[in-house]
Amino acid sequence: MSGAEWDDDSGYAAAVRRTRVLMVIGLVVSVGVIGVVLAAVFGVSFLVELVNSLAAARS
Repeated sequence: MSGAEWDDDSGYAAAVRRTRVLMVIGLVVSVGVIGVVLAAVFGVSFLVELVNSLAAARS
């Protein structure tokens, strides 16, 4: 396994645990970024529609 000598299961288990933690962190960050992008897109479109409706109400 990439040159590592696993003489017992504790080192391997620790490596697997670290890998899983990093995968969860990556997943949470990815979902957060997607959420921010969606909020920005829908927030901007909502503000544009609000400004257009207010402008139409004034004229």
